[in-house]
Amino acid sequence: MATDDVSKAYSSPIFDAQAMLGTTVLADDPDRSLIEPWARGIDGVILDVGAGTGRWAGHLAGLGHEVEGVEPATRLVELARRTHPSVTFHHGAIADLSGCPKRWAGLLAWYSLIHMGPDELPDALVALRTAVEDGGGLLMSFFSGPSLEPMSHPVATAYRWPLPELARV
Repeated sequence: MATDDVSKAYSSPIFDAQAMLGTTVLADDPDRSLIEPWARGIDGVILDVGAGTGRWAGHLAGLGHEVEGVEPATRLVELARRTHPSVTFHHGAIADLSGCPKRWAGLLAWYSLIHMGPDELPDALVALRTAVEDGGGLLMSFFSGPSLEPMSHPVATAYRWPLPELARV
């Protein structure tokens, strides 16, 4: 699904970002056991790619990490800036990272690539690679399944990727 269409869907007043995504990371969030140790291993600035409401960027900043966020949906950027004023949030898409001269020590792409099908994901992964410092880290999540296929999602079509196929891309 095209990035612009996804941005519009997440920026729609019909989509209640606070209710669906939340603006803070809860104490019992199971993703903390993956994200927090990864972040401790990053020596430098972390970019939360597809930052959404800014909940992970804000959480990591609260743990003492230097974090920025980038998000293509205007409403989400505004919400993230209001909710986490100590974090810098940029309005932009993954594709914009290709032309950006700045590099980050770590990229967190937590469910940020789920709306990208086979025509978009390869270029997005190249953009992420160019945005991370040599020796830096990327932590990403996605929906996995036995075959590459679109799936229903409350906001916009998402995709399941078999791990071997995603690794190949």
